[in-house]
Amino acid sequence: METRASIVERAFEIARSGEVADIAALRAVLIHEGYANAAQILGGRSLKLQLTRMITEARMTKPRRPQP
Repeated sequence: METRASIVERAFEIARSGEVADIAALRAVLIHEGYANAAQILGGRSLKLQLTRMITEARMTKPRRPQP
């Protein structure tokens, strides 16, 4: 049986992926994945700041796909 990552661990994974543009998009992904309490858990200022930095860094270093 596979164990599910905690909501904070999963938030860090998503933030590092570069696939989301901001905290709102991150919350939406988490809610879609079944983490219903994402808004409450990610509501803290310190955690939001840390995730925002991770998202920004990931998006700056992620190679861009060419537009068709």
